[in-house]
Amino acid sequence: MEKEEKAVMLNPFCDEGFKRIFGDKILLMDFLNSFVDTEAPIVDLTYENKELVSEENDRRSIIFDLFCKLDNGKHVIIEMQNKRQDYFVERALFYLSRAITMQGEKGEEWEYGINAVIGVFITHFNLFGNKDNKDVLCEMRLMDPKTNKTISDKIRGYFIQLPKFKKSNNGCADHFEEWIYNLKNMERMGNIEFKDKEVFKRLWDLSNCSMLSFEERNKYERSLKAYRDYVNQINYAKKEGIAEGRAEERSKTITLLRKGGMSDEEISSLLKIDIEEVKSL
Repeated sequence: MEKEEKAVMLNPFCDEGFKRIFGDKILLMDFLNSFVDTEAPIVDLTYENKELVSEENDRRSIIFDLFCKLDNGKHVIIEMQNKRQDYFVERALFYLSRAITMQGEKGEEWEYGINAVIGVFITHFNLFGNKDNKDVLCEMRLMDPKTNKTISDKIRGYFIQLPKFKKSNNGCADHFEEWIYNLKNMERMGNIEFKDKEVFKRLWDLSNCSMLSFEERNKYERSLKAYRDYVNQINYAKKEGIAEGRAEERSKTITLLRKGGMSDEEISSLLKIDIEEVKSL
């Protein structure tokens, strides 16, 4: 049996790798159809300006990784987040709400007709603790808790927690899990699984670094370096925090984690030291 080719594959978690994969319309539609509105498949989408500028009296803007409009008029925000953040769910809700309010029209004739906004937030960290939820995919809706029926489908969020996916290629139960398996493992494997499906053949072609132009490869390498630097900082901080050491070393570690966006409570849990000690350093 001929040995399957092993290639240098993109890291889908750095900015350029993510945008190369999901900047392809066919791949993005297939990925979204694996878990969003499975009863009404997406047949087309357009990429829109990923920057939403707020009202005239507020010059701040929100920039998403990808911002699309589906054939049925719904908007989709797709964001990859590697850095742990406090209030991440609230942040996602704010993004979705802003995308809705930006649809407002001036004048008395507007009757609040809005297109639905869907958020897909892929996290490279556990957003919800294992005790609360062990699912890789969590969905947020506006629902009546008494009837368990959706009140409005105009706002919806999907949170994909990559660390919680631990299945092998043989253990994947559906197309969504096949996607997550490839995203998590393709750089390490130097390959793509399930290439009997056309969409994963396409993923192979777009993710194979040998297919990049000289300019694309340089841009990707810079993006990959930034991602690896961040991961190395976190890994270093973990090792330094767990090992017994001097107070000044712990202070450096805590400072590094704070710069990375972690709260004192998260640092306390990660380094297994008392919260008061964290606050004192």
